[in-house]
Amino acid sequence: MDTTAVVIADISGVIRFWSAGAERAFGHTVREAVGQTLDLIVPPDFRTAHWAGFRRAMASGSAGVEGKTSAFPVLEASGRIRNASGKLTLIRSGDGGVIGGMVIFG
Repeated sequence: MDTTAVVIADISGVIRFWSAGAERAFGHTVREAVGQTLDLIVPPDFRTAHWAGFRRAMASGSAGVEGKTSAFPVLEASGRIRNASGKLTLIRSGDGGVIGGMVIFG
């Protein structure tokens, strides 16, 4: 069983892809997750900082944690908050503009 969780969000922070591993890791089904914002898994106490960093990364095309394994605070469907190890990649269009972000947890 693959335990890798992949979450892809567009430039607005709306979840566009949610892997089977993300279902297992965070407790939300694909149907529940896709179309929701990242607030689904970002704990309330971290949302202000998360969105400030997210917007900055989308606008500048750069994120300090991109490509580095980092601990991300996550909110599970059960309400439990924990740190999950993941690696952020900014997704770019053919012309190089940022169109979203992907985190691979696992």
